Amino acid sequence: MSIRQKIKRAYHQVKYHGDLYQCPICGFEAKMFLDAGLYERRSNSKCPSCGSLERHRALWIVLDGIIKAARHKLKILHFAPEGCISGPLSSRTELEYLTSNYDKNRVSHYHFDLQSIDCEDDFFDVIICSHVLEHVDDDNLAMREIFRVLKKPGIALIQVPLWPSEAHPTYENRSITDPRDRVIHFGQFDHVRIYGLDVVQRLERAGFQVEVLDMEQRVEPSLSKKYRLHNNLNIRELIFKSVK
Repeated sequence: MSIRQKIKRAYHQVKYHGDLYQCPICGFEAKMFLDAGLYERRSNSKCPSCGSLERHRALWIVLDGIIKAARHKLKILHFAPEGCISGPLSSRTELEYLTSNYDKNRVSHYHFDLQSIDCEDDFFDVIICSHVLEHVDDDNLAMREIFRVLKKPGIALIQVPLWPSEAHPTYENRSITDPRDRVIHFGQFDHVRIYGLDVVQRLERAGFQVEVLDMEQRVEPSLSKKYRLHNNLNIRELIFKSVK
């Protein structure tokens, strides 16, 4: 984190401090969260301290529960690690936390290609793959690779951007390569598809047993409100808990 980023973070911590909301990841208490969103802004979304979004906070609740319930030291692999999650995980001594960035210019333990993970079978206990598969050309191959390198019974926590209307199946079109057209078709310039709930069937074909978790509905309503798990665009931030 640069000096400028540290100053900005300290400013936000003072400006937004309060007791109405709390980030379950960093524990910061706020009177409101920041707006967020690449194209459409979501109000009251981003933690002023660690920068977590709704999907990060939901993921953390599930992940923290898995870690606390473990009876042995977990080996965790995190693809394209978000700072708000990687920071707290890297400091926990009860697990072995490893990261992988596809970009070799970024500091990471590994630089795996999800479609061909250079790793032996049955190696990791938990894999975190949040909003990554929509960037991968062959996501079916990537899912099979994640399954392969997981121990049994390992857990992959998968998150993907979904259609606002979940009735739509996954949409992809390899002929669409212009970044401007990808924004229109897939919601972001570097996405190659937008998922529907049939992502469950894709994961099952890779070998997983899948449980769909909507943490906004699973936690107590008072905590859901306090942790700001609701996406103001009314898009569910689902976690696909995929067990080998």
